[in-house]
Amino acid sequence: MKKYLKGLFWGCIGAAFLSAGICFVTKLTDPGYGYSRNKEFMDEGETYDILFFGNSHAAHAVYPMELWHNYGMASYNLAGFGIPLPATYWVIKNALDYAQPKMVVVDCYSIGREDKTGKKEMLHASLDAIPLNAKKVRMIRDLVDDPKERLEFYWDFTVYHDRWWDLDQADFEKSMGLEKGAQIAVDVAPPEEMAREPDKFIGKETVGTAYLRRIIEECQSRGIDVLLTYIPFPASEEAWQEAMCAERIAKEYGVSYINFLDLQVVDLESDCADKDSHLNGSGGRKVTEYIGQYIEKHYDIPDHRGEDAYAEWDDDYRRYTDYKIDTMRNLQSLDKYLMMCSDPAFSCYIYVDGDADIWKQNEMYLPLFGNLLGGKTDKLEEAAASGSSYFLVLDNQKGSRRESVGEEGLFDVEEKDSVAVQITVVNGQDGVIVDNKRFDNRLNQF
Repeated sequence: MKKYLKGLFWGCIGAAFLSAGICFVTKLTDPGYGYSRNKEFMDEGETYDILFFGNSHAAHAVYPMELWHNYGMASYNLAGFGIPLPATYWVIKNALDYAQPKMVVVDCYSIGREDKTGKKEMLHASLDAIPLNAKKVRMIRDLVDDPKERLEFYWDFTVYHDRWWDLDQADFEKSMGLEKGAQIAVDVAPPEEMAREPDKFIGKETVGTAYLRRIIEECQSRGIDVLLTYIPFPASEEAWQEAMCAERIAKEYGVSYINFLDLQVVDLESDCADKDSHLNGSGGRKVTEYIGQYIEKHYDIPDHRGEDAYAEWDDDYRRYTDYKIDTMRNLQSLDKYLMMCSDPAFSCYIYVDGDADIWKQNEMYLPLFGNLLGGKTDKLEEAAASGSSYFLVLDNQKGSRRESVGEEGLFDVEEKDSVAVQITVVNGQDGVIVDNKRFDNRLNQF
């Protein structure tokens, strides 16, 4: 009997070590994308009053740290990439195990889709960070029809095991993101042409509409306010139909809805990260500000600024600002740099040499400068039309600006004869110069 118990004991010890080893290598080989975006939420879910869900449109368009700084709202962005609304429904179901938010904001892009899964690699990015439990098993069984394909979602080591030989230090020291789930896109691209709003709404029920209803009903059963959105982008006629369908469902359930396709919140000329769908940082800040104002006006969401329990959020915002500064410092193209300079957190001093005639080199520069100013000004257009030098002092902290065309000596421009554009950026929090970039006549940084 003693021999049997001893064998059982050592067998259990061996099984425990084996299980620990399997868990270790599974976590190690996971690329860590879900961990980076969502680990903070899973650790501190009870602190969030607002949760954002949806596709990559929402991930690139709503910035919780901006909502904190401007409104004191504690929020988190759990939007996925490339996932349809059925997957969003299950992400919400699992998120509500960690949090009891006062409201949920759901973007309705892809409501017209009939599939549940989308691309498997995108689904992994949203689901892998969720611990395996009975609810996750139900989720996988609902979203993945082929039983043979479910194993990789139960145990993602079956997908990532071939990364074993490519591991580096980052895999051993996985870090959390600083954007509370959001993602600022830094690219700038001319948009596709937006379709006109259809004269007739062609209403139809899809898998997407069915799951949107389930989302609303789940939240309402828990006493959670629901706000639906349709994030702006150069929409096709099909997308317009989706936006109109979402409005109909919102009215059916008595929930609020913001159709950004109907609003002039963003300037697609300067606010697109790619030609047909996603917003860059400039567009995202505008959408975030509009949503913040809307929530403040229509919902009872507390302002937590100054509360001891939320003191760490101010530290988080400082780290978030440092992250944006580091991003700017690493940019080498003028169009991306101008887009980041439109952030109200920064002030800037800009010199453009008239002889360089940058306006003819890229048609994006005029709308990007206009974006800094809240719209193209007479002086800006005069400089572009006449080929004269242009100076801009933009003080976002004081809400003031000064423009000048053709005047010399306004700034101390370094090596003026070889500088086409010089930009100095100041951190609005402390008035410290954080970056100074110069571009030559070919608009290469030097």
